[in-house]
Amino acid sequence: MRYAVIIILTQTFIFQILKDGLNYASPFVLMGIRTLIASFLLFGVARRFRPIVNRDTILLSLFTFTATSFWAYGLEFVSPADSAVLTYTMPLFSIPLSCVILSEKATIGEWGGAVIGFVGVLVYSSALANQSLTMFGGILTLLNAFFSATFIVYFRKLKNQDPTITVATQLLFVAVFLLVLAPLDYKLTVTPNFLFDVAYLSVLGGAGFMVLWNAIVRLRKIGKTTTLVYLIPVTATLVQTVQTSVIPGIVPLIGLALMIFGLYLSNGTLPLRVNTKRLRAEISRSPSTA
Repeated sequence: MRYAVIIILTQTFIFQILKDGLNYASPFVLMGIRTLIASFLLFGVARRFRPIVNRDTILLSLFTFTATSFWAYGLEFVSPADSAVLTYTMPLFSIPLSCVILSEKATIGEWGGAVIGFVGVLVYSSALANQSLTMFGGILTLLNAFFSATFIVYFRKLKNQDPTITVATQLLFVAVFLLVLAPLDYKLTVTPNFLFDVAYLSVLGGAGFMVLWNAIVRLRKIGKTTTLVYLIPVTATLVQTVQTSVIPGIVPLIGLALMIFGLYLSNGTLPLRVNTKRLRAEISRSPSTA
């Protein structure tokens, strides 16, 4: 099974679903509910409620909380496709962070692919230059990208911990942080659409995505793995084009092409296949085998 394709597809739609969910709940409320459900789901899968409390896991949670907050608030000012593009400037941040935090050396190809992909992001987002509100949302979303890169690097740093319990603990702490702040900006209207949005964000876009991402990062270098996300803004833009029947202009298309080329350069191919047996082993690994 092509797990990388599953990640790309679920994250392609997550931007639109989160955007819709913000019609019914404020960012802290929506994301707090999402992470709490995802956390309890993973503790249920692990069949034990035993959070991991140590310095690095708490830092992982803080980075995730910060990224989540900037992502949700940024989406109030930008479209789902723009959010996807700006969020996935992440590889440019993750490679130097992996050098500092993990002492992991990146190859020239990995650096080149990340830089070219980032240039593609800049080219794409240049069309937003005259939209002040969108640019404000863009800044928030870029901050999300930085902190997302940080917590993904920490996934690899914590590869000797139980992966399911690590993610469950991470999401539990994030939920607590978010729900404590929820009264500062409280809005909640429960409708069938809201329940669908929460279910998707919690299960596929929350627990499932985090566990798969955690497992894949354990198997491949940060420089090669994170550039995979350049396919997400491409597919998000394609979906938005189909829905709105508005074809992106030549400048955004050039930007998207550069992102795809950056992905190819950093991997030597388009890495859509992941070793299924090794990935399953990483997901199901227990503390005793870590």
